[in-house]
Amino acid sequence: MKYNLLLCIFLVLLCSELSLRSQDSLHYQWERFSVRLGGFLTTMDSDISLTGEQTGLGVSINLEKALGFDTRSTVIRGEAEYNFGSRSRSYVRLSYFGFVRSANKRLESELEFGDSIYPIGTELISRYDMSIIRGLYDYDFYSDNRIRLGLSTGLYILPVNFSVGTGRLIDKSATFIAPLPVVGLRNTFFITPKILFKQNIEVLYVKASRLTGTISDLNIWVEYNPFEHFGIGLGYNNFRFRFSASRPEDKILRFDGSLSTGFTGLLFYGKYYFQGPWY
Repeated sequence: MKYNLLLCIFLVLLCSELSLRSQDSLHYQWERFSVRLGGFLTTMDSDISLTGEQTGLGVSINLEKALGFDTRSTVIRGEAEYNFGSRSRSYVRLSYFGFVRSANKRLESELEFGDSIYPIGTELISRYDMSIIRGLYDYDFYSDNRIRLGLSTGLYILPVNFSVGTGRLIDKSATFIAPLPVVGLRNTFFITPKILFKQNIEVLYVKASRLTGTISDLNIWVEYNPFEHFGIGLGYNNFRFRFSASRPEDKILRFDGSLSTGFTGLLFYGKYYFQGPWY
């Protein structure tokens, strides 16, 4: 219902702008600096497996089904972008958002997790926190007055903390935080001088002695800039993150098992921006 309402509002604005495009001077000007802040409505699905110290094996469980985490979440999400260089082809992008999730569930069936076995009727208290910090550099290999196509590279920092236990006793915990390098593509297109379509995707595949991981992150936005320094936008994000670690000794990566997190979400945001000259 929320998604449908937001889509209807934005479609009304889009149709209104398109009906007035003949009155525009058709002057397209790229942004020099922008800050976006808004609400992010997501549907999540996560699986985790912790390797047992005695057995050396791990049974994967779904956090939403097995431990009672909500499948839907709403968070605040922000991003800043700066365009620089003599030809305005370089960008720096920084963004952050995070999930703080907790759940209480009385087990209706026996649950085996790592070296622990929880019998029917056990009340489990779980917590799963995850933040996504992006730092990216983009370079436009093609650019004209309406279209820009670019390549991206940068780092994703993903602090993840998980714990599960009974009462105040934490039986299992895991921590993961590491800068992961990604590469990607981005494009920006002026539909009208006040409406922009943006899309970017970043991907990662890494395989090392103690860590194997993949990331895919697709973002699509439509922005409407009715005023000189203020605009609004509607975006869609599909994110998938998988990694497995085997008995790491690094203090930052205290994780022995596998984790898979995926979410899709709708972002509605406000934007404050400055436009710069086109060279």
